[in-house]
Parts: sequence; C-alpha cells; structure tokens
Amino acid sequence: MTFNPQIETLILEASNRKSPHFVANVINFQEFDQEDVKDTAQKLIEDGQIQATIHFHHNDLCTIDFIPQAI
Repeated sequence: MTFNPQIETLILEASNRKSPHFVANVINFQEFDQEDVKDTAQKLIEDGQIQATIHFHHNDLCTIDFIPQAI
C-alpha cells in the first residue's frame, strides 16, 4: 500500500466541494500513479474521512465517486 499525503490533500479538498443536487462528484488524478490514488482513497474510506466508492476502468484510470451526504 502506498499512501501519498499529496493525493490525500487533493482528495479531501475534492470531498468538501459542494455539487448541485443530482450531480455526481467524481474525481480522478491522472497525473499520479493510479495504485497510489486507489490506496490513498481506500485508507481515507477505511478511516471514515470520506464516503466514496473507488472504480478502476479498463484504461487503468482510478476514479473516486463521492457518496452524497444527507443534510
């Protein structure tokens, strides 16, 4: 597992962005190693810092889909 503090900061910033109702908040960081993105996001999910799902696509791109929070 390769946790990356720089990716952590970017994920946490993105998780705090407000999206309009019914608009997905999905991010990816193509400029980083995708395994690092996955590992960092997984740790944040396990630690309860974010609520999201992680998807790996056929082109090896890792995306993070934030689960909307009820207000």
